[in-house]
Amino acid sequence: MSKKSKKLLITVPLLVSLAAIAGFATHSMLSADKNLASKGPTAVTDYRELPSRDATLTKIADGLDAPWAFTWLPNGDMLVSERFGTLRIVKDGVLSEPISGVPDVFAAGQGGLLDISLHPQFAENRYVYLSYAHGTQEGNQLRVTRAELNGMTLENPENIFEVAQTKTGASHYGSRFQWLPDGTLLLSVGDGGNPPTEYDGKLIREQAQYLTAHLGKIIRINDDGTIPADNPFASRPDVRPEIWSYGHRNVQGITYDTEGERLIASEHGSKGGDELNLVLPGQNYGWPLATYSTEYDARGTLISPDQTLPDAEDPIAVWTPTIAPSDIVYYTGDRYGEWKGDLFLAAMLLRSDASIRAYMSSPAGAVLRLETDSEGNITAQERIKVGEVRVRDIDQGPDGFLYVLTDSTSRQSRAGAKSGTLWRIEPF
Repeated sequence: MSKKSKKLLITVPLLVSLAAIAGFATHSMLSADKNLASKGPTAVTDYRELPSRDATLTKIADGLDAPWAFTWLPNGDMLVSERFGTLRIVKDGVLSEPISGVPDVFAAGQGGLLDISLHPQFAENRYVYLSYAHGTQEGNQLRVTRAELNGMTLENPENIFEVAQTKTGASHYGSRFQWLPDGTLLLSVGDGGNPPTEYDGKLIREQAQYLTAHLGKIIRINDDGTIPADNPFASRPDVRPEIWSYGHRNVQGITYDTEGERLIASEHGSKGGDELNLVLPGQNYGWPLATYSTEYDARGTLISPDQTLPDAEDPIAVWTPTIAPSDIVYYTGDRYGEWKGDLFLAAMLLRSDASIRAYMSSPAGAVLRLETDSEGNITAQERIKVGEVRVRDIDQGPDGFLYVLTDSTSRQSRAGAKSGTLWRIEPF
């Protein structure tokens, strides 16, 4: 399929004019350049109506304890993070003992040791990047540490980024890494949590619209944590210069389309309204002013009367009921017939119908295969069923196969369940 389209420009002019929407402070809002204006409401997909097939899986390793992310070392071994604070190597299907030197993490709720990534020149510098929740129930934030992997030890750790706002609770950290072709690093930061969680006297989710806050943003830094001079708001003294895009709820997947040169992110909605977004620098993605989501209440109260706004970018796909989207990968291999150039999205919790009872009694995970056109629009979707598991992470291996990381559907409150498994998806 052709992917020749408009490019995601890494260096951009500032797209700034002050505006106010729905009572938010004018200093926090920016209008989009009209040539990037949103196109109107997005069609909502009910995954239960999608064509589906069962995945054929080969087990790579099991016994993982609340796994969150994985990646490959140059020798073909794999690094896997476990949310309660351990980092392990998978070699020939065998789990190592924990790697030493991992920083202390706040492991509660959705917090803990989260994403891992290797520096693009890892073979030369041995740099590993970890994102994790740090602090206590009463005060915590997302942090990024860079360290050198020497055998089974992380050495010379440096904290290169920390969310400026200290929040309560243990929800919505975002926390997915993505390297850009210019060697800069993106990191998603969640909005901090659901009502009634507050920050500075307001619902914490409102921070997604304030450019003085890191919450609800995708941030961009250099590999050492410094701020790129061409970030969209780098010259604005009243804006956090690390911000790349804003108005996000909880992005847990980012991928780079190498052919179309596009950045694509998967984002949790509240109750329904999960999103896929084409992420452009300096743009507002609407949360919580424009959303397809409803509150977690029996009435399904609308979070906002607006699903689209002139100064917010619209999603390219929306799912209701929820699919609980985690990581996403743009596939460049040739192991699966005509699927080169498709997007593969890890979906953590599907259910057989829209009732809460069904959601709790028979949740299941899947991978959604998404076909796109030359402009990045989703043209077809397919559900690849994985089983009664959460599909926490997905990535393409050096061998061209897709790999998925799964866990039990229940959220662990303490270490020890060891129900996580790493799988390879076989060709169909």
